[in-house]
Amino acid sequence: MNKVTWTGIFFYGNIIILIILLFILLDKRRLKELIPIALFISIENYTVEILGLHYHIWKYPLENPGYPEVTILSSLIYFPIVAMLFSQYLSKNIKKNILLIILFVSMNMIIEVITLKTSYLFIYGEKMNLWIAFFMYLSAYLLIILFKHFYEKLNLRMEKR
Repeated sequence: MNKVTWTGIFFYGNIIILIILLFILLDKRRLKELIPIALFISIENYTVEILGLHYHIWKYPLENPGYPEVTILSSLIYFPIVAMLFSQYLSKNIKKNILLIILFVSMNMIIEVITLKTSYLFIYGEKMNLWIAFFMYLSAYLLIILFKHFYEKLNLRMEKR
């Protein structure tokens, strides 16, 4: 299988698998709580994507079968679904949350390495490496936790009124 075909299968396959996981694993009763987290991460991811492209930290080659919609699809589908699933499994237990972060960051890093090595989805610029990707993913999950915390506090205040 050539690299262009694998790129398309890998990118769109990941999205299809995530949508299936969303329907299977997502607690539909918690959608009111999870959708704002998805919207937040969508805006955050799109901003990071645009900044990364603008400053040539990474690029999406024209050979990419998903070009130019990779940025849009990853911001509107891929990362919001991952953020909702991650947020759903957060708890009051700090050890469990640390393990959850390790699991999700590790999965993202594995997908990142596979994507870089086997597809044309994106290419790192001179200013980017796997350590920076690691810290970007770690930061994203910490941002989700912070956003969820402040969103829950805001909801509690609104309910008291």
